[in-house]
Amino acid sequence: MKRNLYQVTQSYKRGVFGKPKNGKFRFVDVPEFLMGELKEYILHIRKEGLKSGHGGDVDLLFFEGQQSMQVPFTQRRIQGLMKKVCKSGGLRERSPHQLRHSYATTLLMAHQSVAYVSKLLGHSSIDTTIRYYCHWIPGEGRGGLDDALCPKPKTEGRLVEGL
Repeated sequence: MKRNLYQVTQSYKRGVFGKPKNGKFRFVDVPEFLMGELKEYILHIRKEGLKSGHGGDVDLLFFEGQQSMQVPFTQRRIQGLMKKVCKSGGLRERSPHQLRHSYATTLLMAHQSVAYVSKLLGHSSIDTTIRYYCHWIPGEGRGGLDDALCPKPKTEGRLVEGL
């Protein structure tokens, strides 16, 4: 891990490890407020790996248990955990994919660039991000156009004070 980046080098689909979607490695930008906890968690699982004879290398962040540190969570397990977390938080049930959409939407509504969000999502093209999320990109139509292109009201007959 460098700075606040976590590198994704493999995907796991139908019981097989392989290249990530689109065949490209990528980095996930981890928010500053989570970085300390993530580093602490990685140290913890390294120690547990050494204790259980799996070594100190961390290939997976989330796995089935101490005896199977090389077996990632299944899709069903992740969905079950999401259901449990939503229920304990008093929220409507959501899927991991809906969480991904919320993540992208939140970033776009916070005025993060579409290119940045596209990269974080691992989209092969910015067009994919625009197609699915353009309605969440801030802008109020006509009012936004006026604000962006119209000069500020004149002051004492001048466009800019002092000229």
